[in-house]
Amino acid sequence: MNGKKKQDTPPNGAIPGTRVHEYLRACDAADYCSLSKSKLDKLRMRANRSQGPAFIKTGSVILYRRSDLDAWMEQNTVSD
Repeated sequence: MNGKKKQDTPPNGAIPGTRVHEYLRACDAADYCSLSKSKLDKLRMRANRSQGPAFIKTGSVILYRRSDLDAWMEQNTVSD
């Protein structure tokens, strides 16, 4: 070995330095919800925001809390 420590890679969708899987990037959030990334992108547009899940925008990075995605899917569950 070269003496360097191997850095741990976070699991899919996890943001380094956060609790595992608490925050997901847009592409991982789309996979989690079984949506296309394009559909999730459209739900983020200002005219459609009331229909989509809550998201965090920090600079150009879009993040979704897993709990917000779960709540949004629960709200959109059809029981018939």
